[in-house]
Amino acid sequence: LKNVFLKQTTVINDKHKSKVYIDRSEIANNYQPQRLVSNEDEVKEYLLKNDFISVKLHDIEFKEQVNLFKNAECIVGLHGAGLANLVFCKPGTRVIELINITTASMYEIIAKKNDLNYTSIDVEAKQSFPNQQGQIKIPVSSLNKILEN
Repeated sequence: LKNVFLKQTTVINDKHKSKVYIDRSEIANNYQPQRLVSNEDEVKEYLLKNDFISVKLHDIEFKEQVNLFKNAECIVGLHGAGLANLVFCKPGTRVIELINITTASMYEIIAKKNDLNYTSIDVEAKQSFPNQQGQIKIPVSSLNKILEN
């Protein structure tokens, strides 16, 4: 993946050297996700105040996703397919995965194999759905503690 796609991307400007929050809200359609951060507005507000940009990966082209991850300083996101893009991050990129305590740690493995600075916030789902890990509430204080280090 790296050999094929990283050669095709470039840094367009400094705005791509950013801290990224993977926004999973689905406002544009009637789909109601069953894996979500129940207090996403609060989490997003905190991150935006701390110089993060909010990105809906489903709204941008793959090449732009590769470029975004390649040049990111920090990635925060709910466990899900968007984190597969971690393969494009530079070594040392900080990754904070928001995850249900019962979910497998596949993105931690990707992060370790790519020498990324991985941390997770593991919380118990309040409402679960088959194969979707449920709705989790992220304590903003936990996010703040990780980002301050």
